[in-house]
Amino acid sequence: MTNTSFFRLRVQYAKAGRGRFLSHLEVQRALTRMVRRAGLPFAVSQGFNPQMRLASGPALSVAMGSSAEYFDITLTDYLKPMDALRRLKEVQSPLLPVQKAGYVGTKEPSLSAAITLQDICVTIEGNDASSVFTQEALEAGLAALRARDTLEVEHKGKTKVFDSATHVPKDVTVVAMGSTVQMTLTLRISQSGSVRPDALLAALWHAAGVPAPDSSGHAMTRGMAPCMASGTASGTADDFTGYVMSIDRTGLFAEDPQGAVLQLLP
Repeated sequence: MTNTSFFRLRVQYAKAGRGRFLSHLEVQRALTRMVRRAGLPFAVSQGFNPQMRLASGPALSVAMGSSAEYFDITLTDYLKPMDALRRLKEVQSPLLPVQKAGYVGTKEPSLSAAITLQDICVTIEGNDASSVFTQEALEAGLAALRARDTLEVEHKGKTKVFDSATHVPKDVTVVAMGSTVQMTLTLRISQSGSVRPDALLAALWHAAGVPAPDSSGHAMTRGMAPCMASGTASGTADDFTGYVMSIDRTGLFAEDPQGAVLQLLP
């Protein structure tokens, strides 16, 4: 470590089970409580109303799970990463389990500035899903979206316009087993604005000519390993009259000036 009075600890955690229904603000509050309960020597901001110096990565939409979220906590004293991780695990919520911890330089860009890519896994469940949500159909849908100059999406009554070449991924990987389909995409994240995964998927279903799955429930991943190890839905695929899906973030990454992908923690 360099000689400094502050130490920036980066922690990887998951948004698991019913934790996917927590809002970003609720997650922030839960992380703050966890750090306090763990007894970590955290630093506070200056000013009239000092706050814990904790910063998170890009927010997740409510109902999205994740196996790869991060937050940075500034400490006033050095703790071995394994000791800090042990303390956090002792008080963690099962909805926000911590996984890794390590130090990064205090001069390095913030998480929100450093992160440029996210891996998304979409699980779709329903009768004959594997014959409807095919690799060919979804690739054709992405190609149709990329052929447009812009991608227009609506959110909360507002229309946002994005550059298709930047924000529509080139590739999709589809794995099918019976009534379950899992598709993975890599989406770009920008501080100036990013396409929400659910908004991009809505445009993709339309462009690919496939029915839009219901995102209000969870896909069951029956017979296939889920995107995350802690699925929460109940019931069977045979109960569905249409298709349902769940969306999980499975990776966050930075890039170097040459475009090479960088891990956020070694």
